[in-house]
Amino acid sequence: MGATTVKVHRRKLPSTGPSAHVAAKARALIQTARGKIGGTASPAEAAGGTDTAAAPAGATAAAAANLPAARKPARRAGGDPAPGAGQPSPATLTPCTTAAGTPVSAAAPTVARDNAQALVRRVQPATSRPPLACAGAFQADPVLASRARRGAYPVAPPSLGSFCRYVTDRADLRDLRARGLASLVRERRGLQLALAAVIAMVAISLAVLLAYFCLTPPTANADSPYAAVEVGELESTPAEKWRAGEIPSLYQSDAAWAATPYGQDTLGGAGAAPTALAMAYVAVTGDTARTPVDFAQWATDHDLTASGTDTVTAFLTRAAPDFGLNLVAIAADEHALRHAIVSNVPVLVVTQPGTFSPTSSVVVLDDIDRDSRIVLHDPMSATRTGKGWEFADITTAAAQVFEVHAA
Repeated sequence: MGATTVKVHRRKLPSTGPSAHVAAKARALIQTARGKIGGTASPAEAAGGTDTAAAPAGATAAAAANLPAARKPARRAGGDPAPGAGQPSPATLTPCTTAAGTPVSAAAPTVARDNAQALVRRVQPATSRPPLACAGAFQADPVLASRARRGAYPVAPPSLGSFCRYVTDRADLRDLRARGLASLVRERRGLQLALAAVIAMVAISLAVLLAYFCLTPPTANADSPYAAVEVGELESTPAEKWRAGEIPSLYQSDAAWAATPYGQDTLGGAGAAPTALAMAYVAVTGDTARTPVDFAQWATDHDLTASGTDTVTAFLTRAAPDFGLNLVAIAADEHALRHAIVSNVPVLVVTQPGTFSPTSSVVVLDDIDRDSRIVLHDPMSATRTGKGWEFADITTAAAQVFEVHAA
């Protein structure tokens, strides 16, 4: 029977020589650092100021041999560690520096206590800057840090000036002068929002002013021939005196119909057009059964109660056929007006805003007096009704002119 040969491969363990040498060198460096912290020189430095790596192998081995024994805590008889055993000595604490750069060591409790008392006496505000350099690698935002340091300023009595100085930080103003507004706006989101809010407020203010001046109807000047001051209540010509061929004086503010609803207002406030058409209707037909209330109701039913020039013109031309009238447009010049008045027909003049009224209105031309002035009936004013008018004043104020005839 032949013999069987078994070949066993053994794993070679690495040599412990280099590892032990590296560990010993590390322990020696640690021991040297501890000696510097505690204020004592390491064995290598005492021997001549050479580096620990260059120290004799015996000294390095001795330092490495003493290190584990120093870290083992002493135990009592029962196996528990002794009080205070195993805790680092004052010489082994990690160094730290104060804000002034002075080293703070646990071996100097008096210095630490004095520093703590000084911090308590100086009640500082909350700040984003750490009090000690060893607190970590924290980098505070410069803007937030400047805001936090404001609390260290002396407290001034409450006033508008102190508030303005608090809001407008001088550091920010210096930064603004040095770098310019454009660069700060690009970097700071808050400044962008503030400028956007200011621009929006200015735009809104301009829009409000523009709307006020554009939408507010113009009024006649005090020295304008259209300006008039009314005294007392206006009374219309009584219905028993209404006759064909004569234009009665009817006023929209007459108590008999002033409170009648007219669009979003009342007949007394905005009913010049239906009142003027009622005067022309009485002069052409002689009918006393219809009053300005009937014409105002027709305008309300057909949604033609606005005071614009186009709306007033549309109301007159569309309402006239329903009441048996025929409106003929004529030119707004002296020759056409004189011819229509001499023909003894009522003439309706739709006026421009800012003349007889802040909005568009309607007056009825009646006659020509001996001074060659126009006699008219204004449903808004008894003062303007009782005065004579130059032809130029009427042609200047006229937007549309209509002769009124029977249909």
